[in-house]
Amino acid sequence: MTILDAERFGAISLSHLPWALRLDGAEVPRTREADLGGSRVVRCRIGAMTGRRSPSEIRQTSGEFVALLIVHRGEETLTQGGRSATVRPGTAALWDGVRPVECGTPSELVKHTLFMPRELMRDLVPNVETSVARQVPASTSLRLLTSWLQSSMRETDLDAVGTRAAERVTIDLVRSALGALHDGPRDTRIVRLLQVKDFIERHLADPDLDLPTVARGNSMSVRYLHLLFDSTGETAGQFLRRRRLDRAHELLLAPGAPVSVTEVAVRTGFDSPSTFSRAYRNRFGVSPREARRREA
Repeated sequence: MTILDAERFGAISLSHLPWALRLDGAEVPRTREADLGGSRVVRCRIGAMTGRRSPSEIRQTSGEFVALLIVHRGEETLTQGGRSATVRPGTAALWDGVRPVECGTPSELVKHTLFMPRELMRDLVPNVETSVARQVPASTSLRLLTSWLQSSMRETDLDAVGTRAAERVTIDLVRSALGALHDGPRDTRIVRLLQVKDFIERHLADPDLDLPTVARGNSMSVRYLHLLFDSTGETAGQFLRRRRLDRAHELLLAPGAPVSVTEVAVRTGFDSPSTFSRAYRNRFGVSPREARRREA
C-alpha cells in the first residue's frame, strides 16, 4: 500500500489518473491507495472542487481504466457521455478513463474509487459507454463491495497469492453491484452466493472445511448451499476443491523462497501431502514436484 499526502492536488493525478482540478478551499487533498492485482482502489478526502479530464489529460494517462466512484460523505456530480449523475453516500457511479469527463463537489468529499482495466470492466458491464454517469443505487451488493474495499485497504502485507484472491472477490462483488444498471436489483441469491464464496476463500487453510461447515458458517442448509451453485456450472464441492487447488498451484509456483509440498498441502486445507498430490495430479496432469521443476 502507498500513502500519498500532497501539498497540492498533484496527489489526485498520481492516484486518480491525470485531472485538471480547481480547488475552492485550502484543504489539502489526502489519498491512500491499495493494489488489488490488475485493479486498485483509492480512498480520497478532498474539499470543494471542480475537475475535468479533457483530451490533454487523457493523452497523459498510462493504460485504459474504468473507475467506480463510491461516496461515503458529501456528494460528487459526474458528467460524461451527455449524462450527469449525482453520487451521494451509499451510492456509486462509473466513469470511463478514455473519454472526456467532468466532476464537481460543493463541500468536503470522502470517497473510494476502484480503478479496473477497461477490458476487464467490459466483461462485467458489456456496454460501458451507456453505463457511465448513471447512479448505481444503494444495495446489499454495493455495501458488501464497500466493506470489502475498506478491508482490503487495511491489509498492508498481502502477498501475490492474497492479492489475486482479493481481486477475484472484488470482481464478483462489482459484477453483482453493477447488475442494477441493466437488470434491476440482483436476486438475493446472488448476494448469498458471493458471501459463501468469500467465506470459503477466507477458510481455505482449514482442513475441516467441508460443505456442512460452509453451510453452518453462512446460516443455511446444505441443500440451499447446493441450490446457490446450481447456475454457476459447478457444484459447491467442485468449487471448494478447485479453489484449494488453485491456491496450492499459486503457492507452489510463487517466486522467492520455495514452500515445501507438505506446507502447501497444510496451507490449502488438505489432510495429507499424499491426498494433495493425488488431487493436484488429477487437476493439472503432473505432480506438485514436477510442476515446480517445469517452472524452474
